[in-house]
Amino acid sequence: MAQPSQVESKFSGKRLLIVDDDADMRLLLAEYFRRLGFQVDERDSGNAALQPATTGKFDCFIFDVSMPGMSGFDLLKRARERGVQTPALFLTAHDELDYKVAGFEAGGDDYLGKPFSPRELEYRVEALLKRSTSVAASTDDERVAVGDLVIDKRRHEVIREGTRIDLTPLEFQILELLASEPGRAWSRNALLDRVWSTEYEGYQRNIDPHINRLRKKLETDPKNPRYVLTVRGVGYKLNEAP
Repeated sequence: MAQPSQVESKFSGKRLLIVDDDADMRLLLAEYFRRLGFQVDERDSGNAALQPATTGKFDCFIFDVSMPGMSGFDLLKRARERGVQTPALFLTAHDELDYKVAGFEAGGDDYLGKPFSPRELEYRVEALLKRSTSVAASTDDERVAVGDLVIDKRRHEVIREGTRIDLTPLEFQILELLASEPGRAWSRNALLDRVWSTEYEGYQRNIDPHINRLRKKLETDPKNPRYVLTVRGVGYKLNEAP
């Protein structure tokens, strides 16, 4: 196991939940991140992790996918259904595109195939934390109103017809970018480049599951969206006159 890089001050006090049924992998990762300054809670199954994942105040999740009983995908789905918006990264031996898409559809923010470098995992976790912090700490008080949808950048809130819609930091960033120029068509590559803070290793259509999740939360009828529209052959745009 490689030694952690010297960024302890950045991670001091951050809380991390690691869930993996492989005891050796789990213990190695837990020790690695503790050396970085993280407070680490480790669990050996999705079932054992459900309660802390849904009630604990964590800054990041690292979930293995294939576990006896409840998979990492199902664990995160359950957490998202209960309103938990903590950034989540999946670890798995399956690195095929279909598995990546399934991870994103489950509510994941990143995906790393095994075997992997602990240093790469560290940098990906750091990127997730930066993304989450930058959204929460935004001081821009601009409110964008599109039809009956109101996007409050300063408060990191989205309101539709007077009801607040809970989005993950990544979902909010996608919507915020689309709302920065309503009516503009954004290519998938442009969305990936602007939303992900590091070079994204993946096929450009990995953005699609995030858009689908965003539509499920925003739209009355996600199959016939009013707000986030598909621009055939290009990507997506926010409807300026829904």
